Amino acid sequence: MRNFLIAALATLALVGCGAPSTTDFVQKAATSDMYEVEAGKIASQKGQSNAVKSFGQMMVDAHSKTTDELKGIVASQGIKVDLPTKLDSKHQKLIDDLNAAYGADFDKTYAKQQVDGHKDAVSLFDAYAKKGDNAALKAFAQKTLPVIQQHLDEAKKLPQ
Repeated sequence: MRNFLIAALATLALVGCGAPSTTDFVQKAATSDMYEVEAGKIASQKGQSNAVKSFGQMMVDAHSKTTDELKGIVASQGIKVDLPTKLDSKHQKLIDDLNAAYGADFDKTYAKQQVDGHKDAVSLFDAYAKKGDNAALKAFAQKTLPVIQQHLDEAKKLPQ
């Protein structure tokens, strides 16, 4: 009972400091990657500008790679987490909005989603990189964070 109480207090302390739990980090990162790949495929097809098409393909490539890395870490570390197999309602709505957008509206919608999504991802990865409790995932977050920041910087340059 005493160990349970100590573990519970330690978990609360981590949550209070803004660090996501390992399970939360993995699920959010995997969902974000899944969304980025799907949205990128749509953008590379429907984008009006070459910048949007190119960025979309870059997202497919980059986020497919981080998905593979994340899955590998989860497997090698024996992390008990259910990886998402479909998008949550929030991300599915974003995909639905992309599918409904046409012409210049598509590029604007995609660009806004990319800026917002990469801001969220920067926050998630930064928090876990600083205070995460799994060393391998923490190293993954630290290594991936500059890439996500670069994606955010590039997304801000898309046609708004």
